[in-house]
Amino acid sequence: MAKIVPIGAEEDFIVFAKKNYIVLSVVGSLVAFAILVYLIGRCRNRKGNNFVMFNFLLICYDIAFDLAFFIKNANDVPGLYRLTLIILIASGSLNLLMSFAIIVHQKIYNPAFSNWFSENHRFAALITVFSAANIQALKIFSSNYGGMNILQAKYSTIGKRAIAWGGVLNLAFQDIPQLVILVIYWTKTEGYMIFPFISLIFNVVILFIDFFGRIFDAIIIKNDDDGTTRRLNDRSSESTYQYSMRVGAP
Repeated sequence: MAKIVPIGAEEDFIVFAKKNYIVLSVVGSLVAFAILVYLIGRCRNRKGNNFVMFNFLLICYDIAFDLAFFIKNANDVPGLYRLTLIILIASGSLNLLMSFAIIVHQKIYNPAFSNWFSENHRFAALITVFSAANIQALKIFSSNYGGMNILQAKYSTIGKRAIAWGGVLNLAFQDIPQLVILVIYWTKTEGYMIFPFISLIFNVVILFIDFFGRIFDAIIIKNDDDGTTRRLNDRSSESTYQYSMRVGAP
């Protein structure tokens, strides 16, 4: 069966690179920026999980090029547009639903997180929306990137595990299906196209980084909460108990 030749495709990679050198340069600059952000965070605070910010930026780049592929190239292969649309909607809805559930649960049952949320609710709402692309965005809240106070939320063990296993589900419902779609596109078409090319690279890199990391996180998270979280939770419980005793006292 003859392969499809999309409009504007280049068979020679050198010609393709010369034709799209501006876009490729921008992508290289974006990756360099992500690395710089990571290094700045590491220099300011080595104890923070600064890699989370690097990974978050890569995820943002990936979803941007996935959308560009969907808009510009998915129609090149019959049936691929609808399949891509279904995966984007289903995975985005699932990620957003899980993110809201985790945030609400932590706000209700984790006083330490609730205190942080009360002070940073606008920032929390913004990142929660971004988590539709990948639930791992929620890790930014507790990353302690660069020692910034706004990134020092305290998740409970349940919250940490929920995010970790949510990431595993994201692999199954978004990352791997998107990779399959891109592979189908490349096997059905001939020549190089800029958005499928970049999207494939980002997808493979993120899949490589996240596959073992997410499963590893889900398995090794300790059962005991962070000491600060426990102290705040205990303090809140004690205050509630004392208040109820005063109210109930004759």
